[in-house]
Amino acid sequence: MWRTTEEPIVNRREFLATTAAIPAVTVSPSQAQTAATSGGAGDRAAWVAVMRRLADPVLTNLAAGTLKAKMPVEQTAGTDRRGVTHLEAIGRLLAGLAPWIELPVDATPEGQLRRDYAALARRAIARAVDPASPDYLNFTRERQPLVDAAFLAQGLLRAKTALRDALDPSVKAQLIAALESTRVIAPPFNNWLLFAATVEAALAALGAPWDRMRVDYALRQHDQWYKGDGLYGDGPTFHFDYYNSFVIHPMLVDVLAACREEMAAWKELDARVRERA
Repeated sequence: MWRTTEEPIVNRREFLATTAAIPAVTVSPSQAQTAATSGGAGDRAAWVAVMRRLADPVLTNLAAGTLKAKMPVEQTAGTDRRGVTHLEAIGRLLAGLAPWIELPVDATPEGQLRRDYAALARRAIARAVDPASPDYLNFTRERQPLVDAAFLAQGLLRAKTALRDALDPSVKAQLIAALESTRVIAPPFNNWLLFAATVEAALAALGAPWDRMRVDYALRQHDQWYKGDGLYGDGPTFHFDYYNSFVIHPMLVDVLAACREEMAAWKELDARVRERA
């Protein structure tokens, strides 16, 4: 059951356990474990169940304008993530969810679920970019919003039909304004260049004016930072962490998929980037 405003959710575990807005067959942890080892449709059902457990609290609350009120902010002592946590939640969620909701809608239970989640995601985006919404998100204060605006932008690039092209025109205009506003944040000389590039690629995909120089700079620098064996430096120096798999390869691929036809050099780079990926 949803809590009242007098009964706050105190941690993320409780938040993830809140009721789903879209009904579907429930899969228990034991059933999910069995399905995950059985393969086929059972394996897929288990993954969909995990996805729903992560997505429902974020999407249903943001679509209702209650994300800031109900989502707890958990953070390391001495930090303050209150201004960035909510954009982080929706941006990273949609970057991962987008390829699934972009699959064609069909008559299967999962196909109908994809249709419903795409609609829910669009309602959530509408709340996030509406200045009059209680869940209007921070796209400009501090540096972190550039990162999570880029993940939101990546979701748009990955779900052209389900998200980008199905947005209400007024929502689209507000989304463009929100993405443009991140330009006040200067990315450091590392993988963050790709966050700026991904935002610009999404603006191009939305039909808005975009900055080709930000895209070109990120692409050329990462090409120069390539170290071999599928590994890029995170800046001039190689860092042995997860950023190659989480940011660099995926964003290079997605930005070039959206923009490669704009310049012959980008089209040539696209082939190398895909081979490395």
